Amino acid sequence: MLVWMGIVYHHLPMLFITALMVALLTFVMPAYAVDLLAPLPARNLYPPMMRFFDPTPDSALRSYMHRWSVQVNQHYSTVNLMNRATNPGLLVDMELYVLDPVLRLTLRNRLELSLRVPLLFPGSGIFDSPIQRFHSWFNMPNGGRELRPNNRFAYRIDNAKGTRWQSRNRWQMGNVELSARYHLAGNAQWAIAALAAVKLPTASQSDGWGSGAADLAGGAVLSWHQGRWFSHLEGWLIQPFAQDTPGMHYSAYPRGSLAAGYQLFDRASLIVQVQGGNSPYQSQINMLDHPPFLIAFGMRGALASEAGWSVTIIENITQVTTQDISIAFGLSWPM
Repeated sequence: MLVWMGIVYHHLPMLFITALMVALLTFVMPAYAVDLLAPLPARNLYPPMMRFFDPTPDSALRSYMHRWSVQVNQHYSTVNLMNRATNPGLLVDMELYVLDPVLRLTLRNRLELSLRVPLLFPGSGIFDSPIQRFHSWFNMPNGGRELRPNNRFAYRIDNAKGTRWQSRNRWQMGNVELSARYHLAGNAQWAIAALAAVKLPTASQSDGWGSGAADLAGGAVLSWHQGRWFSHLEGWLIQPFAQDTPGMHYSAYPRGSLAAGYQLFDRASLIVQVQGGNSPYQSQINMLDHPPFLIAFGMRGALASEAGWSVTIIENITQVTTQDISIAFGLSWPM
């Protein structure tokens, strides 16, 4: 048992320690005004999709009151996919930890700018055996996990046409994102906001975490709130500027999300959301070309001094261009 606890502590220290602190603070500190109506910070953590911009759902009702605010999300996911049983051209087998801080600046009461600087740690993980046992109990397919040694890291592609990348299990810089949210119309019950973002090519292209070029994105979000119920509908069109590589073409793609929630009481909300869209790839590899879709379940809660927390469980729908499953824990506070 001590060995197991040590392994978990080594791989998930920030996630579990922070979650424990928040659980304690929730019951011992008074709650103040916190945004419990925002969507969950769910992300597609399938590594080939992380090479391009994938929007994190937002709210048009989120306050513009604070000049500075900070959000820190932590994600832990597992994924195991290969496009052929022998000598696979694309192989993804890892557990991935993502530290995802966001800094927001309100310039005036209608415009907000954000900076996201993700850090990635792909590793071999510890959960292959429990996942396979779980699948066998319920007679579910393992998705190819049984074809590889347990807890063995791999992330590489060689399409036999000249496109290659291969990653290592080490800390990586993700793709930095700059984004803006501008209030167009609305009141306390509904609002619509314009969204814009640019993904910078800061992640390693040779390791398979970056495309080597920027992405430009524009969209809008419509939010609604009535009583204890709320919802958000968001849509984007994203243009990648990555150059085509042998056997692989990149094109503009839409993404979107739909979130619905219920505020249980003054301190917490329950939320469910779906998100996805088309793939930027045209490669004749199903694990790249298939449209990705996720479903997320979670809660938002209040701490003190307008600080808040979120806990999210994200599951795939398409089985091929998303992570198998991931959990996310976030903290947010004004400055």
